[in-house]
Amino acid sequence: VQKNSPTSPGDIVVAVVDGELTVKYLRATRGKYWLEAANAAYPPIKPAGSLEIVGVVTGSFRRFRR
Repeated sequence: VQKNSPTSPGDIVVAVVDGELTVKYLRATRGKYWLEAANAAYPPIKPAGSLEIVGVVTGSFRRFRR
């Protein structure tokens, strides 16, 4: 995750939405930002209060706990 990086709609971001941390796609409609899950089974997240972008996801890897 790259902190303090410029973001644009379509980026995968780490965000704090109404006090909860999440990783989702950043979307914008008519100047309002909201978050969309990669899994269509989950509804979009439209912040009731605050939306803070912590950083942009630049890559990923998987590691399982032992």
